[in-house]
Amino acid sequence: MDWLEEKMEQMRIFLQEKSLVKSLVCYLCIGMVGVVTFYWITRNMCLAWMEVISKRYQTSITFSSLNIWKGNSVGNTERWMLIMVNFLNEYCLYIYTLICFITVGKIFLEKRIKPAVEEITRGIKYINLGDYGHEIAWYSQDEMGMLCREMEQMRKNLLREKRDRWRQQDEQRKINAAFAHDIRTPLTVIQGYTEFLQRYVPKGRVSEELLLEKLADMHEQEERLFRFSTTMTTIQNIDKWDISGAWYKVSEILGQFHAVIQGVSHSQDKEICLHSAIPEQKLLLDQNLLMEVFENLLSNAVRYAYKHIWVEAVLVDHEFTVFVRDDGQGFSERALRSGMDTYFSEEENSREHFGIGLSICRMLCENHGGRLTLQNSVKQGAISAASLTVGTEKGEEKI
Repeated sequence: MDWLEEKMEQMRIFLQEKSLVKSLVCYLCIGMVGVVTFYWITRNMCLAWMEVISKRYQTSITFSSLNIWKGNSVGNTERWMLIMVNFLNEYCLYIYTLICFITVGKIFLEKRIKPAVEEITRGIKYINLGDYGHEIAWYSQDEMGMLCREMEQMRKNLLREKRDRWRQQDEQRKINAAFAHDIRTPLTVIQGYTEFLQRYVPKGRVSEELLLEKLADMHEQEERLFRFSTTMTTIQNIDKWDISGAWYKVSEILGQFHAVIQGVSHSQDKEICLHSAIPEQKLLLDQNLLMEVFENLLSNAVRYAYKHIWVEAVLVDHEFTVFVRDDGQGFSERALRSGMDTYFSEEENSREHFGIGLSICRMLCENHGGRLTLQNSVKQGAISAASLTVGTEKGEEKI
């Protein structure tokens, strides 16, 4: 019995790995073997009955004998038995074939179609209810298994999009809260100066020097508010950035990097080195987005580097990564945790930088199917790695 169960399990696995058409043919072949076997058994049983009755009544009875239908050579019971035997002999093959088709069809539906359909129906039911956490699992190599895997991939994509929307909404709430918090200070300062001037200027108690000083402070706070509004507009535009991919040679991309590095080097007393071992080929990507990310990372490195900055471009499969390393102090523990959050900055009351550079890079990388990572170098300094999902000449990848 163990041997038989082992063979049955092997047969089940063999059929499960075949396509629906091939497995249906296998089912039908197995069913037809059963039909031939039962037909052979039934045919021999009928012949045996005919021989028994012939010997009993000492007469020659064949399937085509009229004694089956009339005559008195056999009894009434035997006559009806012979009619039944003759019927089975003539029609059992058709009967067994019909039973085979019905049985094979039912088994095929129950084993190969119905479970996958039930799994897909269950998954769609949960998705319609807004629950994307239930896996659509039907592990077979046939078309139904492929359909289940496609549905599972769709579920994962919907779940990822929903999580992205939750994260974006949460991030937007944080941005709004941070914006409301940060503009409160300049508004409070402007309000205080305005009340002061309204109270004491009419009384002549404010000198011209003090008046100009207060107006200059108010103007500075107004400019800060304007920069805040510009920052908010920039963030909103990043969310609406439409990816527009085109084919670019690796040499063209590196040439753009080199041009940016040359421009930065002219205004900074720091050495910037560019290295790449990517073989010459074409990449499908959004060059404007890539350069925006690169310029932000390079600008951030220039601010904190002592003397040297290293830039390296790497391509692994469909992932294009730009590493920017400096020889500065590196990221603090707080920056490693929250450096990519909007408005994060370790510079207190910074008038020029509002902590959105790395946040913009992160959002752009994610829009391009990639990611941004921050880490400290083992030797010295900080490393920012921006990865984008790109298409290559070997196989196009959607972005």
